[in-house]
Amino acid sequence: MKIIPAIDIQNGSCVRLVKGDFNQSTTYNNSPYNQAKFFFENGFNHIHIIDLDGTQVGEKINADIASKIANDLGLKIQFGGGIRDIHDIDRLLNNGISKVIVGTIIFKDKDTLQSLKNNFDQNQIIYALDFKKVEDIYCVCTHGWQEETNIDIFDFIAKHEFKNILATDIDKDGLLKGPNIDAYINILQISESINLIASGGISSLIDIDNLKKINIKETIVGKAIYENKISLKDLKAC
Repeated sequence: MKIIPAIDIQNGSCVRLVKGDFNQSTTYNNSPYNQAKFFFENGFNHIHIIDLDGTQVGEKINADIASKIANDLGLKIQFGGGIRDIHDIDRLLNNGISKVIVGTIIFKDKDTLQSLKNNFDQNQIIYALDFKKVEDIYCVCTHGWQEETNIDIFDFIAKHEFKNILATDIDKDGLLKGPNIDAYINILQISESINLIASGGISSLIDIDNLKKINIKETIVGKAIYENKISLKDLKAC
C-alpha cells in the first residue's frame, strides 16, 4: 500500500483539524517545508498537501510553498485547496505539482467537470469527494467541508467515471477512531476501475490492515503521525 503523509497548511504552519472545523486546529510544525523534509528523510517520496487557507477564501494561498517543496526536495506532491479555476490546475502542474486535488470546482457545473476530464491526464487529477452522514445519506460537502449538499456520494460516483477518488469521511477526520470501511466498500463496488484513496480517522496499523483487506491501494495518514500513534518506520514498512 502507498502511504502518503499529510501536511495541512493554515497560517503558514502544519496543523490538523477535528472534523474539518477550522476553530479546532492544532499546530504541529511552524514550517511545512521542514515537515516535508522530515518525511523525505524518513523515506517518503509522496506527500499530500492541503491549503486550508485557500479552501476558506476560494483561492490558492500556499501553492508556492507546495511547489518549493516539490522542486527543492524532488518530492511528488499532490496538492489541493482553493482551486476554483481550471487554469489553476495548469499552473500547478507546470510548477512542480504532480497531482492536483479538485473538489468544489467539480460541482461548479457539468461543463467544468467534463472539461477536467477532456483537458487533463486523469493520472494527474484526484477528485476529492468529502462526505458526512446526514440522516441516512452520505452527502458530499464542498468549500472546505463547510457547505453540505444534497448529493449522495454513491449516486454521484455511479453517474461519473473517475480514476482517482479521494474520499474523506468528515465525521471521522481528526478523531483517530478508524476509517469508514463500510463507505469505502460501497464505493469500490460501484466500479473496479476506481483508485480509491482512503482518508480520515486512521489511527493504527490495524486500520491500515483493514483497508488493505478491502483492496485500498493508497491511504492518507495525518494526525496519527503527528500524535505518534504510528511510527514512520512502521508506516514505511506497510
